[in-house]
Amino acid sequence: MKDTKLIKGTLFTLIAAAGFGAVAPVAKILYSYDISPIFMLAVRFFIASIFIWGYIFLKRKEINYRLEKEQLLIMFLIGGLFYFLTTSFYFSAISYLPVSLHVMIFYTYPFMINIFSYIYLKEKMSVKQMVALFVAFGGILLVLTDLNSNIKMIGILLSVLAAVCNSAYVLALGLKKIKKVNSIVIAAYTNTFSTFTFITYGLIKGEINLNSFKITTNAWLGIVFIALVATVIAIIALAAGVKMIGAAKASIISTFEPIEGVILSIIILGEHLFINQIFGAILVIVAIIVINLSDRKTNPVKLNYDSMKQQS
Repeated sequence: MKDTKLIKGTLFTLIAAAGFGAVAPVAKILYSYDISPIFMLAVRFFIASIFIWGYIFLKRKEINYRLEKEQLLIMFLIGGLFYFLTTSFYFSAISYLPVSLHVMIFYTYPFMINIFSYIYLKEKMSVKQMVALFVAFGGILLVLTDLNSNIKMIGILLSVLAAVCNSAYVLALGLKKIKKVNSIVIAAYTNTFSTFTFITYGLIKGEINLNSFKITTNAWLGIVFIALVATVIAIIALAAGVKMIGAAKASIISTFEPIEGVILSIIILGEHLFINQIFGAILVIVAIIVINLSDRKTNPVKLNYDSMKQQS
């Protein structure tokens, strides 16, 4: 019985990781259809919100979706600001960078969280965490070597900003008022508030209009895939996985996300990495595993892992 639960939990977590990891490569393909990132994200979060709220309605006897006024305000800031900025920078960076490079830079956000916690929250940092930070930094330096001259620094900056904003988003989820809210409910409110922000921003910028909807069937299928498979199904699967095997195991299994992003970028997009960049990517992955293991034991914020995995 215990083995069955472990297998099921691992499978659910892998499904979630596969969904999250496929976002960047699919988005890169969608850009070839001349789709605005703002339009894509507005539609993505709109569709995702409908389905997540639908899931909550079906499970309404098990899931308490009601929030206090203060919680609602915090969720508005988390979804309408931090999540909005994270996804805006994340998907804009893809326009300038190879996906393989982008995901490696973005997935340094666990280290940024540790640095911010150390500086602003005065949390202690273990030796393992400090070593992991240096290993990750060295790995990123190797990943950034042999860059194509066509790559613009704006892309690297956007990717770093996405990681920084996601760190703020994750730390906000650790607030006392939000920490105990069901992860599915957090996803519902986050996606809903992000929808309003992206629609408003898109209308002001002129990136959402009647012509925006005149895209090919393949483009619509790509957007629906990101909304349903890489958002709704991934979020629900991760919540189920964490419930079965715990956050610690799920955090390690989810390291598959950046690995998948790199593999798909090579297979589907035809990107390639040099030997030193591959070695750098391996260092980053190892460092992420170490930092995740350390966080489970030393981080007093004690974030719910399934609540924070919605950034991409």
